[in-house]
Amino acid sequence: MIIWRSEQEAADRYPGCPRFALAGADFGHSSLHVGDLYYQPGYGVPHHYHTGGAEETQIMLEGELECWVDGKRMTVYPGDTVTAPPGTGHAFHNRTEKVGRMITAFPLTPPETIHIDDPELEDADSHPAIVRADSRRGSYAEGVRGVEKVELSGDFSGAKSTYTYFVDLQPGSSMPVESFDAETAIFVVSGSVRSIIGERELLSTDDGAVVLPGEKYGFANEGDVSARLCVVHPFLNG
Repeated sequence: MIIWRSEQEAADRYPGCPRFALAGADFGHSSLHVGDLYYQPGYGVPHHYHTGGAEETQIMLEGELECWVDGKRMTVYPGDTVTAPPGTGHAFHNRTEKVGRMITAFPLTPPETIHIDDPELEDADSHPAIVRADSRRGSYAEGVRGVEKVELSGDFSGAKSTYTYFVDLQPGSSMPVESFDAETAIFVVSGSVRSIIGERELLSTDDGAVVLPGEKYGFANEGDVSARLCVVHPFLNG
């Protein structure tokens, strides 16, 4: 299923924070709940937590945000990822004059959100739930040239049921064809990619796709600039 950005309208759950849906029950998906969330200057998402198995992964794409997680206050930047386990309070605020942006992902849909009072905060530079940009880069797969994986969340970030990563494709490179036993969400962060199976759709920046369990997928970069994908799985890395 392709999610074309040109056919979407953003919805504001919180003032000043428009969100484009990328996966969820409204699309007929059974496990993933993924969105592209913007933070206008001076706005934010209030302190809250999620119940049950609603672990949230928050992947920074643009700008910088003040992050509250587990009573700690830090600043997060593009490429940083925050994992908020169920029951862990978290919030984000844009204290700058530039728009902030992140991908938010849950391994179930729809998640339940409980708003809570603001905590007493302790300033910190790091937290086990935060994986800083580009700190887990490596080859995508043995023998695959021009394709790298940047891990964002998994068992290394305290996640229990979500695995996320960037896939960076150099011009002329291709991902191997893959399939998984669960839904997979894919979002084009930058550049453009073409599916190498099926109808060979061309996805541009801000387009997305959700692949069904057992369905094969793979993408190639036919352009002359690098492309970046964000991939979300509703299971933990092996």
